[in-house]
Amino acid sequence: MKLVFTLDTHGTCVGQLRDELLPLEELANTWKFPYDIFFVLRVLPESYGRTTSRRFESRDHTLELDISISYEQYQRMSKHEQREVLGSHLCNYLSESVAKYNKHADKETQNQLLDLVKKWMLENNWLNGKLNQARKLLSQDMGLYEVSQKLQMPLEEIEYILLRMNDYEPTDVHPDNIVAGKAPPYHL
Repeated sequence: MKLVFTLDTHGTCVGQLRDELLPLEELANTWKFPYDIFFVLRVLPESYGRTTSRRFESRDHTLELDISISYEQYQRMSKHEQREVLGSHLCNYLSESVAKYNKHADKETQNQLLDLVKKWMLENNWLNGKLNQARKLLSQDMGLYEVSQKLQMPLEEIEYILLRMNDYEPTDVHPDNIVAGKAPPYHL
């Protein structure tokens, strides 16, 4: 089967995260599933009013999932936050979408696909990744430096996680997005 991720974005880390999904695309080529799945990840300003949508193209046996992501929300998130939020969103929307088109794949086949995707995402910190681990350690009163060392994450990121755990709502662009914004643009 083909599992493809394309994007329409700038100014966030989603372009870099899409590159992290390339091994999942390659792995999916070895899987058996009755149709291909194409994701379009669109990080756009909320003012565009674009909504998430899906459609099944019977002629090509392709499920097209067009996911709209809030540019304003992702601008304030670190790359790790974006990865985990996007991972959760991708898994949930994929599950919901394959269930909707159940005449093309029975429940057992759907579950096999979802289990493979979830397994990869867990192994690659897209679900329950470093942020979640850091939150657990910080909630157990482990020190910032110790968490930083244990998870091999920058101390600043651990401080940021602790602030977010205590209801800090950032208003500025996260530095990860500033760095990503200076990278060459990604083409569709």
